[in-house]
This record gives sequence, C-alpha cells and structure tokens, in this order.
Amino acid sequence: CMERDTIQPLFGINKELNVQFVLGYSREEFTSTLRHIAEGTIPTEPLITGKVGVEGVAQAFADLGSPEHHAKIMVEPWRS
Repeated sequence: CMERDTIQPLFGINKELNVQFVLGYSREEFTSTLRHIAEGTIPTEPLITGKVGVEGVAQAFADLGSPEHHAKIMVEPWRS
C-alpha cells in the first residue's frame, strides 16, 4: 500500500473474472472474529511466522519484506 495500485481490466475481462473490494469491516465482524480467535475456533498459528522481543523489531520489519517467508511477526516485549 505504499504505492499506487494499478489494474489492467483486459486480463480480467479475458478470464471473465469478478473482483470485489472491501472498504472495511463492521464492528460486529471484528467482534465475532476476535471472539472466535479467543475461543480457539480460528487457529492463528499458521499466520504467525515469527516471534521477537523488542530488540528484534527492526530485523522483523526487514524480514517482513520477504512475504514468501513471513506473514506476521509477533512482538513479545518479555522475550529476550
């Protein structure tokens, strides 16, 4: 999201694709999702690809530049 997104409609037209964008989620959707995460019905383990302490934050941001290796890196302040 740091640069302008471009879409070339011809590719979608040729493949007969439908594209739907989301402006935002409702409060109810956030509430429901957080409840499911807290209850463990939505597993978050596959999303968290790393954990670091505060001293590892700079490297974590650099690592997130490789999306094939990382999705989310949790910062755990108590971790050394």
